[in-house]
Amino acid sequence: MPTTTRRRFATLALLLAASAPALARQPTPQSAFTLPQLKALAALSPDAFRQEVRRLGFSYVDRTATEEVSMIEYDRFADGQTARLMKSTYAGHRAAENSVELSLTDKAAFDRLVKEVRDAGFVPAEKGRIPGGETYQDYKRSSEVVRFVHPAKRTGSSPPSYTTVVWR
Repeated sequence: MPTTTRRRFATLALLLAASAPALARQPTPQSAFTLPQLKALAALSPDAFRQEVRRLGFSYVDRTATEEVSMIEYDRFADGQTARLMKSTYAGHRAAENSVELSLTDKAAFDRLVKEVRDAGFVPAEKGRIPGGETYQDYKRSSEVVRFVHPAKRTGSSPPSYTTVVWR
């Protein structure tokens, strides 16, 4: 095995070992994910991600794959709330954009996650609006970025969705 492959394998093994405690703290249907759990999910390979979210009680929703990106979505409905997890894995030079996206209908769980990120030393950074009308606020700490997306003004009867994006 070439040296670079060994290094990558060792790095991946260390990352998985470090993320095991975060993954072991499985959220109950009433609770939200924590930042360490989302970061651990972002670090997983697509196959490991699939296994983990199934273990957490999520069901397959959709998969989109092109030469540049693979996105896979799962959701879970419990206690009147919906949680959706999507993992995006990019090819080549865009690998730094790999991410996990958590969308919740539970605003209180979303607010707890925002507070956790702020308490972890992340500071507000870029702010903006997405073409669909949603607003976002990035939080940065060193080279780490977490984005919180707030829903657009409600016009339909479906519950609003609050989204958190964690980049690997």
